[in-house]
Amino acid sequence: METLDTAAAPANADRLKTETIRIEVVHGGSTEAVVLELPPGEDLLAALRLALALEEDILLFERDQDAHLTCLPPGRKALRLVTHKAHLIEVEVRYEHRTEKKAFAPSKSVFKVLQWAVGKHGFKLDPVSGARANLILPGASDPLPREEAIGSFVPRGHHVLVVDLTLKDFTNG
Repeated sequence: METLDTAAAPANADRLKTETIRIEVVHGGSTEAVVLELPPGEDLLAALRLALALEEDILLFERDQDAHLTCLPPGRKALRLVTHKAHLIEVEVRYEHRTEKKAFAPSKSVFKVLQWAVGKHGFKLDPVSGARANLILPGASDPLPREEAIGSFVPRGHHVLVVDLTLKDFTNG
């Protein structure tokens, strides 16, 4: 049998009012995250845009999602977002003598792009080679972190990311 604790109801209502939504935002062209905590409200997206001082042409994407946000998902306590002016980033992956291109949302992770590049729609690498593969910026010495959003490597106003696919072993430094 269920019992209702009416004395706890006001305490729960007060707790809900003081809860905040934790939002981690990575801006296009930067890998540094800005963390905000905002109270839940009617137009949380407008409050977020105001808090970040975003221009109207800057789009907000949830991590690894294709479409930009028109409203924040209800009932969430934490969000990871990416801002960028471009709806899509044209990724050019170079490997040996070929270049493969595909458009991705700025919020897609380097890992998702890598999966495409080594897979059947990209360079069709065998599973062993694909497991060793990394994406690296031309002239860089370290691979791109797989968990980062590709939009963080493309400055505002640009929409193309050129990377090299490498099978070099980076585990030994």
